[in-house]
Parts: sequence; structure tokens; C-alpha cells
Amino acid sequence: MKYDDASWHYGGEFPEKSPQMFGATHIALFMKWCFYKGWVGEIHIEEEPEDTRRVVDGKLSATEFFIKYCDEKLTDEDFSKEGNIFAQQYYGDTGLYLEDYAENFGELMYLAPEKDHDYKLFSSMLDARFNSGILTTEQASKIKPWWKLW
Repeated sequence: MKYDDASWHYGGEFPEKSPQMFGATHIALFMKWCFYKGWVGEIHIEEEPEDTRRVVDGKLSATEFFIKYCDEKLTDEDFSKEGNIFAQQYYGDTGLYLEDYAENFGELMYLAPEKDHDYKLFSSMLDARFNSGILTTEQASKIKPWWKLW
């Protein structure tokens, strides 16, 4: 499942003077937060463990990682099972992530690099959404065990 693709952003209404990588910033920040939560996909653990760790430690920008290793696409391969449950609900199904991002960082969208975002504020925005339990609780109640699917 593809949650987002930077080309969807820089391929549309995008500021002429902004570099294309700014179309990936909001996506990469979400990925960084998920990695920090420990929701790293197996592909990254196996193929680029050192750079994955560097993203979490703040030694490599998530945007650089996202462009280099994810082909500018955020997919279910990027996260663990837990990460995908949250990402599917918050980023995918509801679109709440982009609403929250625009509300808190709209003046930076497509205009500023990752380093210009207040990651502490960004992280607290996602932590609040996650800790509310609204998304994960509702989704968890809809998941049926495999033996009850028929």
C-alpha cells in the first residue's frame, strides 16, 4: 500500500522556486517519527540499518533517507505491523495527518527543508494524535482474527 508519493506534491501545485525535495519533507518527517517509535520496516532493518539508526539519532535527515532509500514513496514496507496500523488510519484512511501538518506547519509546506521544522513540536503533534487512542482503538476493534474472516 502506498501512503504518499513526493511526486504527487511537486507534480501538482508546487512553488516554482522550491526544490523537489521540499515535496518530500512532510512525508519524511512522518517516517522519522515512526522510526523513532521503533516501527521500522524489515526492509530498512535488513538493507540499511546504519542509516536507519542515523535518522533516529538525528545524524541523517529523514528527507535524505526517504529520497535515497524509498524512491520518494511512503509504503507499507517502510513500517512494522504496528506502524502500518497507525499510518493506515492517520495518514491513509482519514487524511488527518495532512490536516494536522497543514494546521501546524502550513507556512513551511513545500517552502522549507526538514531542519527548519521544529521537530519537538512536530513530534508532540503526532504523539498527541497517537496517545488519544482514537485511531488505534477504532481500527483495532475492526480487525478480525484470521480464523473469523469467513
